[in-house]
Amino acid sequence: MEDPASESDDFASRHASVKVGDFAKVLGTRYRETRALRTSHPGELCERLLKHFTTFQLKAKSIHEHVEATRAPMDVLTAEQMLLDYAESLAREFAAGRDELRRSGRCQMNAELNAQHDTLCFCLAVLELVIETALRRFAPAAPGLLRWYCRHYLEGEEDVSDWYQAAESASADDILEEGSEFWEPMCRLALADRKSEVAQLLKGAARKDSHILLFCDFLSKFPSMREMELAGATTVEFGQAIVEMQDAAQSIACQLPEKHPLQQLLEVYMRSSQVDFEANKDTSWKFSRTWIEDFVFTHAWVFPDLRRAELGDLLQAVARRRPDESIDDVDRAFVAAVKCDVPALLEVLSSMPDKFPQYFVVHLVDLLYYAGHLSLSAEPDCHLAPRDWHLMAYAADLCQPPQQLRCALNYLRAGGAPEVARCLQFLADKYCSNAVGDNKSMWEALSLLDDLELGELGRQHCWQRARLLRSSGDLLGALSWACWAVVGIQSSEQDVEICVDKLDKGAAEVSDFCDEIVENGMLDLLEALAPANLEESFDDCPSSALLAAMAPPGAPAPLPTLPASARLYFFIQYARCHALHAAGRPTASWAPVLVKLLSHGFASSAVQLQVLQEELSGVLEEDPSPFETEEVLALMRIANLAAAEEHKGTSEKEPRHTQHRLRRQRDKKMKSAQSAEGKPEQPETQVPTVRQLVGFVTSGSFSYRHGCGAGVGAVVAGVLGDLAQHAGATGDVPRWIWLWARNTTSLVYFPVWVSRAKASSTQVFRGCRSPCGHVPRQCLPDDQGFG
Repeated sequence: MEDPASESDDFASRHASVKVGDFAKVLGTRYRETRALRTSHPGELCERLLKHFTTFQLKAKSIHEHVEATRAPMDVLTAEQMLLDYAESLAREFAAGRDELRRSGRCQMNAELNAQHDTLCFCLAVLELVIETALRRFAPAAPGLLRWYCRHYLEGEEDVSDWYQAAESASADDILEEGSEFWEPMCRLALADRKSEVAQLLKGAARKDSHILLFCDFLSKFPSMREMELAGATTVEFGQAIVEMQDAAQSIACQLPEKHPLQQLLEVYMRSSQVDFEANKDTSWKFSRTWIEDFVFTHAWVFPDLRRAELGDLLQAVARRRPDESIDDVDRAFVAAVKCDVPALLEVLSSMPDKFPQYFVVHLVDLLYYAGHLSLSAEPDCHLAPRDWHLMAYAADLCQPPQQLRCALNYLRAGGAPEVARCLQFLADKYCSNAVGDNKSMWEALSLLDDLELGELGRQHCWQRARLLRSSGDLLGALSWACWAVVGIQSSEQDVEICVDKLDKGAAEVSDFCDEIVENGMLDLLEALAPANLEESFDDCPSSALLAAMAPPGAPAPLPTLPASARLYFFIQYARCHALHAAGRPTASWAPVLVKLLSHGFASSAVQLQVLQEELSGVLEEDPSPFETEEVLALMRIANLAAAEEHKGTSEKEPRHTQHRLRRQRDKKMKSAQSAEGKPEQPETQVPTVRQLVGFVTSGSFSYRHGCGAGVGAVVAGVLGDLAQHAGATGDVPRWIWLWARNTTSLVYFPVWVSRAKASSTQVFRGCRSPCGHVPRQCLPDDQGFG
């Protein structure tokens, strides 16, 4: 037998070539490297293993938080039992998968299923051996190892049943004769701890021989090792029972006649010495066939009081007395498990992916990690702790079918290294990218990200879905997901200032998103935001109905509020105004609200000009005017500022020489169009800005309709004269010029700007009326005013 203690390369150095910083490449290469060796993952088994894995991680996290909060140490026995329950639940799943394949009867007909059955058998054997040697630290080791060997070797090969049948057949003859074949299988049954079968087979002979009857009485008084294990006997209780059993067996042996055949059966239960073992005179040496059988029987019947830490020495002793026996890689895995040599065990398991796939190794590593047998620090050559490495490796395996990405995330979240966290974020991003196209999948992805505390990544994918819906024409859905990205996902930040900054940034992004939507047409956005109930008040914004409507389909709850976006607020209110206008409601019910929205600067300059042109141009021609003086002034200010901003925006986008070139091209096209229509070319008119004037007038220093200083009145009159001249050249003066002049300047100065208009009064002031309803005398062409 080869020396099981031969040195092996360190586990971390074997995997030092893995580049954890480039996990995207690892996902692609790992499958190509192992697909020829690995069998496919049994889907149902992996899901059940994941369930137990997740449940235990949550329990461990809860206990850790409780210990950290209370500073109270946890009971060691409770912790061990919790870990044993986890390990045994995993073992039950592997056993269930193996038994299911056996019951199906397809293993013999399908080579792949047969290989999968063998894989589950190997995995279960190693897992249960690790449970006995590494996890059960306070229970006696001998009963557990004997039970493990009988289950995976003797029962699997049906040796126990063969021995029983051989002894039963030989019992028909005289078993007391020398050379009877009855006693060898009986000794093997006794070594396998089959006390009840031994007693059953000796029942007939006990009526003929008093010594056999005495031995049967002995068997009835002492429990088997399996019975002591089931009773939960401690190490001390087990040791005491073994000593009493050996003494009783020694007493019976002293009463036996010389060369009685029962003697060899009694030797199984009698005490053996170290000298007998080294001289190969112990019972185990006589009846064991392999090194593993020799090791298990020796530990159970020759040295039952050995501690787990001494099992490695026993292995060395067994290896020395079986020098001609060879071992394979599976045997090396058993040796490493018995000795609790975790690096060697993981190396051997990793070298046989066909027998020990990654879905088994990762759970075994997790058990060893919590049992304290695994290094917690990063290895120098790998930069990762073994547990983190295996979590990443299994996640890479799970990523090959995209349907198992979520399972991969659940394993990665258990890691603690920064590299694992980056891989977790990478795979979460990949998982959510696959879910962006569907509402149901999107909500599942967001729920997972919330559980993973990756809210920022969730916001990014909400925005991604919003842009996807915008491109498909679903503007309401796009805005819903944009709003959910800002206010629907709770922030994990504890700092209030950081939370406020994120909300402000999100609101600004929503405003930019609204501007992007409007660039392709505002009417579709107004239709998407049209209110269901026109009777709602403008002051009730956002209403509960609006919050429910703005929540994405399938949302767990309505939006808690709307982002503090000026653009979004403007378009919601504007959509209501537009709906009221389209429904024929009175202008006074919506137009003043729209003016107020524009005056607050909630919309961009381009939108302001568009609203003035398409929504309010007709309203300004109504008589009587629906606006108050302040509202008319506000419209003038809006028009001037919006035009200036548009001009400024154009100037900032193009170089100076390009601006002049474009302006000349526009003027040339305009003159060409006028010439084609037969209209005379009009001289260019420079209209001075009224920004400062309007600012002064609306500041409260100007007294409307109550006279003003000559200087201010003259400036107002001059500006209005320029505007009237510019507009009157086409034969029509817009109504708003008259309204603004009427409401802001003293009638004393009307002739100043009226006289500057080149058109006749019937053209320039068509339809103009004084506040009393008559055409004012100052508007007549022959009126020279006051001079």
